[in-house]
Amino acid sequence: MPKSIKVGSEFISITKPKELPHLTNIYFGAIDGTNKHGHIVASGSVLVDGIISAETYYARTPDQVELIKNGSELTMNTSQLLSDCIPELLKEFQHPLQPLFWNANNLGSFFLSQRKSLQ
Repeated sequence: MPKSIKVGSEFISITKPKELPHLTNIYFGAIDGTNKHGHIVASGSVLVDGIISAETYYARTPDQVELIKNGSELTMNTSQLLSDCIPELLKEFQHPLQPLFWNANNLGSFFLSQRKSLQ
């Protein structure tokens, strides 16, 4: 079941495919009627510096630039480009030392706790 929130003029949505429970889809973008959005697929659950994390398996900017595909970085500065395009709220869930890993517990718990859009 998808969970979506609105933060100012941006949205963030998270889904977990029933047929692929190890994946988490994260969509994000501006609420401006263009339907342009970024897409991150976080995969698995690994311990990184004591934090249960999911690795970025796929990442695309709202401008359709692929940064990561099949777990492989496609650019030299992938971490920076990803940080530049994601909403501030998502940055809170990036691993502090490994920005291509996501705090899986906190990310999932946060979205599950949301019943309606945040303002």
